[in-house]
Amino acid sequence: MVLLIFVAFILLCLGVDAIVQLRKQKKGVVQEVAYSFPGFFSENTIVVPKGLYFDKTHTWAFMDKDGMVKIGIDDFFPHVTGLLTNIKMKNSGETIKKNEVFLSIIRNGKQLNIKAPVSGIIKAQNKALLTNTSLINSFPYSDGWVYMIEPTNWVREIQFLFIAENFKIWLRNEFIRLKDFLAVMQKTNETRYAHVVLQDGGELKEGILMDLRSEVWEDFQTHFIDTVK
Repeated sequence: MVLLIFVAFILLCLGVDAIVQLRKQKKGVVQEVAYSFPGFFSENTIVVPKGLYFDKTHTWAFMDKDGMVKIGIDDFFPHVTGLLTNIKMKNSGETIKKNEVFLSIIRNGKQLNIKAPVSGIIKAQNKALLTNTSLINSFPYSDGWVYMIEPTNWVREIQFLFIAENFKIWLRNEFIRLKDFLAVMQKTNETRYAHVVLQDGGELKEGILMDLRSEVWEDFQTHFIDTVK
């Protein structure tokens, strides 16, 4: 009888320990998947998934099995603008052309005009963006897609796009250009905003344009976005 009680006690202890360990594992999984923005961004924090084509206009394209192409903007602009509050989209049936404006992203009335990575006819809008623009900030490559198009010059135009690995390399120069733009801005009439766009050590803050005047957004459009060749 004593032996049976002892065995039962051991089994009970093992069971309690197993439950405790299981709870620790579950807690660990939650902590592992939890994500918080670091407060700064660089070419190393920009998400660039494999399997997509990327353009110098900071947009992406992906061809589905049915030949339709889904397009959107990459992870770069959401870090520059901060949380988007509105967008301007084209309608289904309209034609878009590579390197022409196909979307405007807006924050509190200040906007940037984004150019298309490829040409085609819009077959569908992502209507979810009309009521939840922040999907572009949170999920630019999935729920934040912009249009589904029927491509009209796909074979030729993808020759000018990047695969993920090459796009990451190209991004290094983009961050040099971005810092150059900010340096010029601060030397002219925006020195009071230096603490807004740069952290201690010169790292770029999230949403660097977020609190800057509309004139700065216009300069960014003219001297950064529109100068890409």
